[in-house]
Amino acid sequence: MAYETEPARSRAGGEETLDPAWEPTADANPPDELQILRDEPVSRYTSFRIGGPADFLARPADTASLGAALAWAREARLPLTIIGGGSNLICSDAGVRGLTISFRAMRVPVEVVEEGETILLRVPAQRMLSAVARWCCEQGWSGLDWAVGLPGTVGGAVANNAGAHGTEMIDNIASVTVMGPDGIERTHDRAWLRARYRHTVLRSPDPAERPAGTIVVAVTLRLARDDRDALLALADEHAAWRKEHQPRQPCAGSIFKNPPGTYAGLLIEQAGLKGYGVGGVQISPLHANFIVNIGVGKARATDVLAVIRHAQETVRARTGIGLETEVEFIGDWERVPSAE
Repeated sequence: MAYETEPARSRAGGEETLDPAWEPTADANPPDELQILRDEPVSRYTSFRIGGPADFLARPADTASLGAALAWAREARLPLTIIGGGSNLICSDAGVRGLTISFRAMRVPVEVVEEGETILLRVPAQRMLSAVARWCCEQGWSGLDWAVGLPGTVGGAVANNAGAHGTEMIDNIASVTVMGPDGIERTHDRAWLRARYRHTVLRSPDPAERPAGTIVVAVTLRLARDDRDALLALADEHAAWRKEHQPRQPCAGSIFKNPPGTYAGLLIEQAGLKGYGVGGVQISPLHANFIVNIGVGKARATDVLAVIRHAQETVRARTGIGLETEVEFIGDWERVPSAE
């Protein structure tokens, strides 16, 4: 999952392009202690295994190193892109300008406050969502069983309001802590996110709504006590369902949002597009709302874009329904698809 916090982009005629006037005003030489990589392939950090190089890429494991990376990016006036666990995104073949941050870590501790039958759990954003969800089930705390087996970080799940099996992140969020471009952490009530289906202010396309330069660093979840064995059984059921119904090849997760009253995958399947491919990618023969990478090292983001546009055009011609993408497009794109 990803969200751009200070994209150097301009919009005209519904198209999104990289601002050609952008240039860093500093020498863009990061201090050695930040361990920032140059021209690092973003494909190494995404579940799709597709994408060109980032000008600079940082892998902070804690908020201190994250703040240091943000301070350097601010000094160098670099656009900033957060890719979290690298799911739910498609990176351009041309790569990403400025600083890209892969903010994930496995062993950052969580904080637990027990209030009778209620559990308040403060989870660092860089933790992987699935591991946290299974651990909660093991403790007998309900609310995250739906997330077992899902890729991505907790922070990305918050920013995108991830969900499955009729539940979303916002359903259990009490508050969210973010770090602004000034490096200061601030905690907001859940209402601040303005969450709706696969959306929060942190991924809003409206600059007036999106808080620029703001990154999720932690979330406090409100969970309830429940039967441990029942929760683990439910989590295993969800994980088994994904293994049976969703592809195992590299992918970005669900490509399209479900239109009201129906399912994107069903519309694509009914249009006869299962297995349709371009270059090194194809619409999954298992689940039509997934595009899978069948040529790792050869597949290109332009292949993915061609498949997305073909699916949108075919479904619209057949049903009149415009499919809106759920995945995020990061990097240097001339144009990204809307609900065409």
